[in-house]
Amino acid sequence: MRIWTMAVMGAAVIGFASAQAFAGELDILKPRVPADQLAAAKAMNPPFPVTADAIAKGKEVFNGAGTCYTCHGVAGDGNGPGAAGMDPAPRNFTNKQFEQVRTSGEMFWVIANGSPLQPAMVGFVSAGQITEKQAWEAAIYERSLGCGNDMDCVAGSASWVGKQPVKEEAAGNLKPELLNLSAK
Repeated sequence: MRIWTMAVMGAAVIGFASAQAFAGELDILKPRVPADQLAAAKAMNPPFPVTADAIAKGKEVFNGAGTCYTCHGVAGDGNGPGAAGMDPAPRNFTNKQFEQVRTSGEMFWVIANGSPLQPAMVGFVSAGQITEKQAWEAAIYERSLGCGNDMDCVAGSASWVGKQPVKEEAAGNLKPELLNLSAK
């Protein structure tokens, strides 16, 4: 009986680990904001200056009231404890290419309203968990993870994003069945 129990547990661990290994991030080129709201979301900019202080406040929200770290990981790489077994995997904010194709307004929209493509990503503002200001701070912090010290990148305006040299190959590291480049 003990050998059988160990075998079942071992198979479950291997199955869980392999499911996690095959989970991939959704196509970074496909917007998460509904089409009828995308232009407005892209045009939104943070309502305060993007500074090192704003990034620090965003980190506090990310690791505190926003509980973002739970799925996105303390490093923002999509490997948090809540990410285990998620398919698709949580967004990897350290991916520089993501910051080049998504505006800060789009990121704010998803934090505020949730992601229709990832049911686990709920709207933290609409649920009353954080304020709009905190959502902007979290978005600024998340952008900083892939932008480094480039404050224009962290600010992520539509004009800055539009100038970036990202092509469809940017999604090459993603799970092939999650890609739908024709639906951009």
